[in-house]
Amino acid sequence: MFLFVLAYLGGVLTIVSPCILPVLPFVFARAGQPFLKSTLPMLIGMAATFALVATLAALGGGWAVDVNEYGRYAAMALLVVFGIVLLFPSLSDRLTRPLVALGARCRRQPTGKAARADRPLPRRSCSGWRPGCSGLPARACARAYPDGCGA
Repeated sequence: MFLFVLAYLGGVLTIVSPCILPVLPFVFARAGQPFLKSTLPMLIGMAATFALVATLAALGGGWAVDVNEYGRYAAMALLVVFGIVLLFPSLSDRLTRPLVALGARCRRQPTGKAARADRPLPRRSCSGWRPGCSGLPARACARAYPDGCGA
C-alpha cells in the first residue's frame, strides 16, 4: 500500500513540475470533449513538435561540436599572439598604446553639473612606475603617455 501512495505522490509531483505546466491548460481545456476528435490530434501535434525540436537540437549539437574545434584553434592562436607580445616589450607598448590613449581620454572627460566640455582637467605629474613603460627609455614612455602620466 505504501508503494501505491508513493507512486501516486510521484505522479502528483510530475504534474506540478515546471516542464508540464505549459501543457496543462491544453489538457484541461479538452477534458470534456471526445478523445479521437480532440485529445488525440493534440497529442499527435505535441509529439511531432517535440520530435522536430529534438531533431533540430541533435543537428545543432553536432554543428556546435564542429565549431568548437575551430574555436579552440582560434583561442590557441590568440594565446600564442599574446605570449609573443609579452616577450617583446616594444611590441607590447606599440600594440597597447591606442588602448592606453583611449583609457586616458575616457578617464579625463569631465562629469557632473559643474564640469564643462571646453575646460580641460588640470594636468597631473606622475612619478614612479608607469604601466607599459617597464624596460623602455624615457623618450618611448613620453611618446606613449604624452600627458606625462600613465598611472
